[in-house]
Amino acid sequence: MKLAHVLAVLAAGGVAWWAAGHPGYESQEQYQARVQAEAKAEEAAKPKLYRWHDRNGVLQLTDTPPPKGRKYVVVDTDAAQDVNVIPMSEATNPPEPAKAK
Repeated sequence: MKLAHVLAVLAAGGVAWWAAGHPGYESQEQYQARVQAEAKAEEAAKPKLYRWHDRNGVLQLTDTPPPKGRKYVVVDTDAAQDVNVIPMSEATNPPEPAKAK
């Protein structure tokens, strides 16, 4: 009789979980939607810099877009991460270490 009660409680819990929208479970579609939303939010949170020339030809770099009608370029602030860095190589003829006296 006790086994029947345990099974009934488990079944009722399962039905309640399913009716609540199965919290804690994420389908593949929900996962993809969450990942895309996080990527979009991350992109929106990045600071934007605008590079443009004023009417005197002076280069301006601002965090707000220039006045309407003026051409501008959004600066890629992640470009510094894409710079190639060549590590320093070993010396071809290293000096011999000094001898202890």
